[in-house]
Amino acid sequence: MSQYPRDEFDKVPETSARQGVHRERLIPSRSNGLGLLITVGVLALLIGLAAYFVLPRLGIGTGSTDPSAAAQAPAPASASASAAATPTPEVESDAASPSPTPASTPTPSPTPTPTVPAIDRTQPVAVFNASGVTGLGASVSGRMTAAGWPVGTVANWAGAPQQGSGVYFSSPELAANAQEIGAQLGIPALETPGFTGVTVVLGPGYR
Repeated sequence: MSQYPRDEFDKVPETSARQGVHRERLIPSRSNGLGLLITVGVLALLIGLAAYFVLPRLGIGTGSTDPSAAAQAPAPASASASAAATPTPEVESDAASPSPTPASTPTPSPTPTPTVPAIDRTQPVAVFNASGVTGLGASVSGRMTAAGWPVGTVANWAGAPQQGSGVYFSSPELAANAQEIGAQLGIPALETPGFTGVTVVLGPGYR
């Protein structure tokens, strides 16, 4: 026995020949399915004809472009970029022109320094007193001997009157000796021909 309440389908006689009547409407007829297939095929054919004839005239889906539009289209960006990157002849000439080379300054040749002969304390020195002060020649010759100079002649001056004192030498190789003696006695050293060796003349006013 079923646990569910009885409905109208349970009232069908068990001896009735109409079995499965309640399922008859659930089974579609073959004629309805064939019509549906025909309808779908016709629609597909119409859509295909429209896509083949109508769409090309509307310019949809075609790869061809209008020649006038192509002529008015701007130049590609690559072409303009290459044109902008190409330098003008003036710029190239400026870049290729060498920079001016500064004029080289001639190096001045060093001035040769005259070689001063060394002091030779073996050369004898003559001392003459032209000041008129008695004993001045002997006093100066003693100072020179104490300084290491060999003194030869010590006498009074017999030549022309002298206006001042001086250390006279006759040749450049005696310049160092005359300058050293003049510095010690405080009188100038003068190169004067006619003197033999280094000669000290003590003029008026020398003390």
